[in-house]
Amino acid sequence: MSYKVLIIGGAGGMGRWCAKLFKRMDFDVSISSRRDVADVAKSLGVGVSSGMKAGDFDIVVLSVPIDTIDSISADIAPFMKPGSLLMDLSSLKKEPMESMTGHTSPEVEVLGAHPLFGPEIDDMTGYTIVLVPSERCKKWFPIIHDTFEKAGANIEVTTADDHDQKMAIVQGLTHFVYIALGRAYERIGINMKTLDGFATPVYRITKDFTGRVLSQDPRMYALIQSGKDVVQARSEFIIACSELESDIMKGDIDEFVRTLESATKHYGDTAVARKRTQRIIERSREEERFIRNSVGTEQAFAIEGEKAPVYGIIKEASGDRFVLDTPSRLLDLSYDEVTLLSGEELKDAKAKTAPRISRYVTVKLARGANAKMLKWVLKRIDGVAEVRDEKSEATDTPDIYRFTLEVYSDDSEKTLKNVLDTIWGLGYEVK
Repeated sequence: MSYKVLIIGGAGGMGRWCAKLFKRMDFDVSISSRRDVADVAKSLGVGVSSGMKAGDFDIVVLSVPIDTIDSISADIAPFMKPGSLLMDLSSLKKEPMESMTGHTSPEVEVLGAHPLFGPEIDDMTGYTIVLVPSERCKKWFPIIHDTFEKAGANIEVTTADDHDQKMAIVQGLTHFVYIALGRAYERIGINMKTLDGFATPVYRITKDFTGRVLSQDPRMYALIQSGKDVVQARSEFIIACSELESDIMKGDIDEFVRTLESATKHYGDTAVARKRTQRIIERSREEERFIRNSVGTEQAFAIEGEKAPVYGIIKEASGDRFVLDTPSRLLDLSYDEVTLLSGEELKDAKAKTAPRISRYVTVKLARGANAKMLKWVLKRIDGVAEVRDEKSEATDTPDIYRFTLEVYSDDSEKTLKNVLDTIWGLGYEVK
């Protein structure tokens, strides 16, 4: 059965993620938002509706800021039909669950959901989503649980209290540490770029995670910090910092060591943590090593702040930078500001922007050979953007075809040689 789903806040990051997921799972999806969502809905292939039409839907999902859930629940509750489901995607659960159950009638089921990842995740395999069912979520809980499970997610089921206590550490304290670190960088006043040449692996990863947190919605982080359970976690962190500072300022190295050893014992298996973080460090440098070893080859990159990918020949690579010779200009790039794209993405980038020229090849095929198959092979040769084939009208021989090849002009002679070598290698005659 295809259920009808309305996602309120569907134009936002998590709203879009939710719309794509439910659509992929064959639900009939519509979105609504305070702003015009027609273009967003069209790009997602979903419908447009509003909270006032909540009664037309089996499931209503609130993908909105935590501090608006109470008012939005109150607004849509009168329109929801008996037997339908109201669920949210917020990072806290106690107050949102109280709002949703408090405003809706007993015939409306309520379920809390918290994806433990961001909207950029398309494949949920290996990622976790927490479900917090209310006491009146009997029909819909197994349906939603099964939907997320089929999408590949790990499912954790808990109560609102337990969720918020754990998230106070997992999210609240973690975010606070990174935000405080970013603020400390600012207070010290150092130019962050001057540190890049001195970066240790741990500093580099820590700096990147700090930047990841700082790059996102500050209001969202403020609302997470406002959770009652975060207060104690944050307070304990500040006390821990003060204790360590006191030990160092007093010159009590032994006490500092004892504190560190105590924290290590409480942490548990630090050896596993070392191995796991070493893998992160190694993977973070894989792309840099590839670029260093690819001087003279053509590659494509996504660059921070640029809408379209760029491609070109890597001219030199050393230190923390490399030079890319694009069709329009030389780019001096940092390894950290680019993402290496795949071979297919390189072809796509060239297809959109690179100048082309047409080359023509007439081929006599072996009797019974398939011209479409040869066309398929030729199109996969590096430098070939497009191939068209037509039977030659200049001869009565049925096995002679003319192929029109669109090739990139920057290396057309090499491309044509590869085309001819391929045709001859397959045993065909070039006329």
